Amino acid sequence: MTDQIFRIPPYALTAPCAPQAGPLRGSLRVDVALVGAGFSGCIAALELSRRGLSVALIEAGEVGQGGSGRNHGQCIPVFGYLDETQLPPAGFALLRDAGRLVFDQIAELGIACDPVQKGWLQAAHSAKGLERARATHARYAALGKADAFLDPEEVAALSGVSGTFGGWLHRDGGHLNPLAYVRGLARAAQAAGARLHTRTPVTGLRRGRDGAWILATPEGEITARKVGLATNAYGMGAVPARMRASLVPMTSYAIASAPLQPHQRAAVLPSGVNFSDTRRDPMFFRVDATGRIITGGLVELRRGRWTAPTVAEQGARLARRFPELQGLVWTHHWTGTVGISARQRPAIFELEEGLWGLLGYSGRGVPTSAVLGRAFAATLTDPAEGAQLWPADPPARIPAGRLIGLAVQSLRGPVNKLRDRLS
Repeated sequence: MTDQIFRIPPYALTAPCAPQAGPLRGSLRVDVALVGAGFSGCIAALELSRRGLSVALIEAGEVGQGGSGRNHGQCIPVFGYLDETQLPPAGFALLRDAGRLVFDQIAELGIACDPVQKGWLQAAHSAKGLERARATHARYAALGKADAFLDPEEVAALSGVSGTFGGWLHRDGGHLNPLAYVRGLARAAQAAGARLHTRTPVTGLRRGRDGAWILATPEGEITARKVGLATNAYGMGAVPARMRASLVPMTSYAIASAPLQPHQRAAVLPSGVNFSDTRRDPMFFRVDATGRIITGGLVELRRGRWTAPTVAEQGARLARRFPELQGLVWTHHWTGTVGISARQRPAIFELEEGLWGLLGYSGRGVPTSAVLGRAFAATLTDPAEGAQLWPADPPARIPAGRLIGLAVQSLRGPVNKLRDRLS
């Protein structure tokens, strides 16, 4: 552990500058107002602007200040709700190809965000884990997203981790600098014609006499035919109570190491894949473009909350896989908020006529937003068109969501560790 731990992500060290934007001052009238300049809000603003609609995209802080700029930077396009019976055919196809959508759009827009698409590797840590990995592999292989199941030697060649029972590689997975990515999306939305205003929180929301929505901000006002609320677990004070009651907010953490030495980098994930195993208390990590290991999880009573036990435990877990990492120095420890919905599937829903919400990524923000940003834009243009991409159904209300989140975070880690030992 280093003597100084920075409480912010290291992404800002290499990310291009944020697009030029500032607070809204005065009045503005647009077709669509979007609240929240994260991945989904920026993608929706870009899509709507390309359709010829006038768009205002407002952010209470700076672009990427919330979950989009604070996550682990992994693109893991594996979803429990990828179900042909629950999603429209076009939406199912988009979700199936979510990883490819992310990296294709990065290439199309020329976003400098250190994209690496070498796949997401899941390694089986036990015989029971092998059964689960084979089942997931079979599902994605049938969709054309995975090749043959890997033997232990192939897993070791890709990851440097020996002693597994085998594994599989989702070829569309990858990783990136999430702050650079969201800034690039915001810049592209601006270039397409969207009005971007940062440091512009919503202080009031009401209907005007002509049926349009009026968003009050500290120094201005926006009138819009339609409004899209894309704050997810952030900025919940500005959204209707029905939306706040649809999420269980949980706090996640991430830690980043100092850049690896050349011999360490050669041993750890040499192929550039993202790594995860099949433990109930999983170990997932990646190596970024600067050679830092980035890993994390949900904040528990100790792990994730306090730096010393967090880096000690995670460092020991990594050193068991890679002896070269013994004594690894950690430099960054930060947290963010994850929004968990009852179905653990994102929801697009209409709160009132012309007022739409989008929330519930449940920890898969990078690939999911590539789909939901597009679907949200289609819905805000024409709900019938949007329904062909994603069902417009309200998420279930969750009483005492914050208390549930605290309880799950406190118990999840210890329970999963016990399950791993028993299995």
